[in-house]
Amino acid sequence: MSSLKQSIFWVAFYLAVIFVLAQFDYSDSPIIDFAKYFYFAVMVAVPATVFFPYITRVNVGVPVVLWGSIYLVMLQILDRTVSAPNSTFPIILLEFVLLVIGVWLSYQLANGISHAESILDAMAISAFPNRVQDIEHASKQIKLEITRSRRYHRPLCLIILSAEVSAEETRSDKILFNIQHDLTNRFSIARIGQVIDEHVRQTDMVFRDQRNRFIVLCPETNYENSLLLSQRISEIVEGKIGSALITGIAAFPDDALNFDDLIDVAMNRLTNIKLGIEQHDSVEFQNT
Repeated sequence: MSSLKQSIFWVAFYLAVIFVLAQFDYSDSPIIDFAKYFYFAVMVAVPATVFFPYITRVNVGVPVVLWGSIYLVMLQILDRTVSAPNSTFPIILLEFVLLVIGVWLSYQLANGISHAESILDAMAISAFPNRVQDIEHASKQIKLEITRSRRYHRPLCLIILSAEVSAEETRSDKILFNIQHDLTNRFSIARIGQVIDEHVRQTDMVFRDQRNRFIVLCPETNYENSLLLSQRISEIVEGKIGSALITGIAAFPDDALNFDDLIDVAMNRLTNIKLGIEQHDSVEFQNT
């Protein structure tokens, strides 16, 4: 956590320095005449690097090269004589270096946030242990199961379960509420994963995606049995945790012949069910 605090400090300090430097004047002219598009690049690059969800999966050189290239393109196509008439080559070089430093600091902050989230997830899983796997690390298992079903002409079903975790705002402090809500959501998702794991077969595989949706792969299972399983799990989750589950089911080979298409079919059905619930709730609200 100390490294995360340091990263937050250095990003904040960096942004302060960027905007303070431009305030130094000499004879009514700025000493360091930064171009307006440089400020635009900084204000876009820093939050984009921090909050882009997959940025930490690539090397730091990728965002550095990306934003450095964007700056060089803007340098070529935009007229500096309008936005920074007093700038010189050293100023341009300073802009480039400062932008690279900003992207690097933002990348370190993104890494710190990702590490903190991993710690929170590990705490939640340790509180509610289960065998739910990250779907991005299970492609080999999924491929083997789909291949087996295709080779031996056996049924297989895929169930997507999306949890509607809600939290009532009881404090006026928005930041405190957001932290509380995030922690509640993580522990609720871990508990739901534990309940799902407890009520599927050992041969079934349970995964979780980046949006905290659960994907259950059920070998030797037809659509009707998968529907019964999803209904039973939904009832148990709602009874034990108080969270509603929305489900979408796709069957192999009737609905699709590969995993990605099964996901698409199940997601479409889940979305349609969710839209139907929202429309029903809207009609009831209007009637009341």
